[in-house]
Amino acid sequence: MWYITRYYIRLMLWSWGPVLAAMIVMFIASAQPKHTPTVEPPAIYFSGIMPVFPGVWDVLVKKSGHLIAYGVLALLNTRAMLLWQQPIRRTILLAITFTVSYAVLDELHQLFVPGRHASLMDIAIDLSGAVLFVLIVHRVYPAAKKQTA
Repeated sequence: MWYITRYYIRLMLWSWGPVLAAMIVMFIASAQPKHTPTVEPPAIYFSGIMPVFPGVWDVLVKKSGHLIAYGVLALLNTRAMLLWQQPIRRTILLAITFTVSYAVLDELHQLFVPGRHASLMDIAIDLSGAVLFVLIVHRVYPAAKKQTA
């Protein structure tokens, strides 16, 4: 009995630990207030731990970061569910749902961070990243499964 419990605890940590770690990192990043310097800002400056880039570069870097971060979170959710031997179609739908749900909660959290605001555009970009990354894995996963068989 104890062996079975230890097995499931290890499986839980191995599968969901990376998901939780990614969510913590994303929460810390989104909790950084955005301050603009009182004097002329240099080309790149830091507001908390987050870099702020000049002009349009800030938008491109931040939105690309959203796409990649939430794509990776969706992949980690997919990995966790596949380790629990969930069917692939259910896994895809749940991974995207969990990821977008976290994106919505993260945007709501930003309402309470000085200098930050919630953005439906960010949620749309997060959804795009989750769908894109999971669909790529969906295409690759059957090929990988055939190679190991």
